[in-house]
Amino acid sequence: MTGKITLITPPDIYENGNLSILFCHLSDKDQEVISKWLSEKNLNIDINFYVYEGQTNIPWLFYANGVCQHKYLDIDGMNNITSAISSYILGKNNFYFKTVDENLAAIYSYINTNRITKIEQFLERVLSDQNS
Repeated sequence: MTGKITLITPPDIYENGNLSILFCHLSDKDQEVISKWLSEKNLNIDINFYVYEGQTNIPWLFYANGVCQHKYLDIDGMNNITSAISSYILGKNNFYFKTVDENLAAIYSYINTNRITKIEQFLERVLSDQNS
């Protein structure tokens, strides 16, 4: 990857014209997969990664949801705060979610059909056309 990644966490905000992606409740494993995936790709763009890990700063999460073009939520890693607003945020455009719980996935499918089973699927969908 030759582009620059800017990592943004609550309470910070960063406004520019870069592609912005929101990650909610990334597992350690998925963080490693993202790092490896990015290192193997030749992305020549600058990207903002907004990362939310369950902080009580809900206004920041809503802000990030509004400015990010693509969003990802690991339902299995949610805390009580995110669980309480999960239906709302999953109802927003370009939100993808991951869960291993088939019953939960079936329930959330009424709100959002963008279920993925691996973080690589999300990365391919939102970043594959950015390859140069």
